[in-house]
Parts: sequence; C-alpha cells; structure tokens
Amino acid sequence: MRYALVIAGLGGEQKYVEQHLAWARGFYEVMKVEHGFPEDRLFLLVEDPDAVGGPPAVKSTLTEIRAVLAELARLVRPGDDLFVLLIGHGSATGTGPRLNIPGPDLTADTLRDALGEIEARYTIVVNGASSSAPFIDALSGPGRVIMTATKSGAERLSTVFPEHLLDALKAQAGDLDKDGRVSVLESFVYARNKTAEWYEGQGLLATEHALLDDNGDGRGTREPGPGGTDGTLAGRIYFGRGPGGPEATAGSVTPEGQALQARMEDLRWSIDELRARKDQEDPGEYASRMEEMLIELARVTRQLRELQTPEDHPP
Repeated sequence: MRYALVIAGLGGEQKYVEQHLAWARGFYEVMKVEHGFPEDRLFLLVEDPDAVGGPPAVKSTLTEIRAVLAELARLVRPGDDLFVLLIGHGSATGTGPRLNIPGPDLTADTLRDALGEIEARYTIVVNGASSSAPFIDALSGPGRVIMTATKSGAERLSTVFPEHLLDALKAQAGDLDKDGRVSVLESFVYARNKTAEWYEGQGLLATEHALLDDNGDGRGTREPGPGGTDGTLAGRIYFGRGPGGPEATAGSVTPEGQALQARMEDLRWSIDELRARKDQEDPGEYASRMEEMLIELARVTRQLRELQTPEDHPP
C-alpha cells in the first residue's frame, strides 16, 4: 500500500499563498486520480483549508502535522511506501533547517523523529521549498529517497521545482522510458530539467538546483542514475502505478498481494538493469536471462491479477 502526505506552508505574499495552495491541491488530485491513491491514504495540510475547495484538508500547523504523522505511524506497515511532499518557504539558519508553517515551524529534526516512528518499506520525502537542501542530511537513511529543490540552504528565493514535479506526474509526462509508469527517479530528472529550462526561458539566472539522495550517505546529487552514487533506489519506486496496471489497486491488498507486488517491482528493476548492460553481456546469456525474467514477470503479474477482489478490479 502507498500513503501520501502533502504539506503546504506559509505563502506570505498573496501570489505565493495561491501558488502553494494550487500545487498542494494538484499533488493531491494527481496522486488520487492518476496514480491510484485512495482518499483514506492521502493527507492534505494547507495554510487555509477553507480555500481548498474539494479535497479534505486541515491547517498545516505543527500540531496537526504531528497528529497526521502519528496516525501514519499507526497505519503504515513494513511493506508499505510513504510519500511526503513539502511545499512553501524554508530557511536554514543557525537554529536548523525548517519549513515555515502557521505557528511554530516544522523543523527537519521534528520530521526526522516522526518518520522514525513509521515502519514503511520506502519513505520518499520531497522538500520543494527554498533552503531545502539541509533536509537531506537530517532525513537521509536506508530505504529513503530525499529530494530537495535546492542544493544548499543559501538558495533562499522562492522555487518553481514543485510545479515541474507536479507536471511530471500528470498524464505520465515524466514517464521517460515509456513503460507506463513514473518512477521517483524519472520525476526528479523531468522536474530538474524543466526547472532549468524555465529559468533559461525567463532569461534568469537559476536560483535553485535540485538534489536527490537515496543511498543514505546524506549527500545529494544533481545527476542521479546508472553509474552514479544515487538513483538506484529512486529508480525502482513508482508513484502508485501506470494506467490499468495491477499495482493500481485501491481496495484491499492481502499480504500475499503485497509480496507479489514487491516481487513484480524487483523483476522489473532487474529487467531494466539487464537491458542497461546489454552491450556488456554475452548475447546468448543475455537472451536466456531476459527470457527467464520476462516469463517470471508474466507469472507474477497473472497471480496478482487473480488475487484482486471485485473492489480492486472493476468490470
């Protein structure tokens, strides 16, 4: 199962209040409608809940954030994945990195401690705020992908990275390898590139440079991917599903189904890795291994489809 928490902090100027609200609402909707997250596993916290107009939301105060994180600690199981998206203005002064929210700020240390109580398989944190890079050092660890809009706490101006990350999830725009799914790595690469293009198109010097860390060393990189220090884990985690895929299930998923989903993801990743090494492999051995994995993937996919309940698999 997958859970998502979207938090939009203080906007300050009215244009940012409206922008942050639109992004937060956009992430909620795209994860629900296009990526199969059910409403009971989506949590939306914003500066002004009354302005959301549709999705259920609460005010993004520290008290409410802690309450939702405590609820997630109760709900999330070791086989589940958790996505946390932070939007707004941040700071990284001598008192530590933080997201500006109504009332006391949300610090990186507070978020770290709360996430430590949640037994997720993978935890993906996207901090799209200004001065967000120091969150990597605070949150990095095994089974975690940390994405930030900036490369340092000194990049203090408002960001556009969240807008392009949101675009990556719409209509599978970020599906760079065209396999019908958007991985966390693909979403990062898409948003990073589109952010750079936006500054170029505006004739502006870029004031944000996104980073990704997924190897637990506390240091993000601008260029994650094959052969790099980061990107392996992010490449095998997907934002919910691709259209109609068996992992799209929004109803009950049995432990057996979760195990099959995990096996399917492992096989897909192994197939992708083998394809990337095709030129280095013996042709006969490559063909044999590829055939074995594709047959196994088809078998696992069939078993998972057979497990789907009527609620999961509408006619």
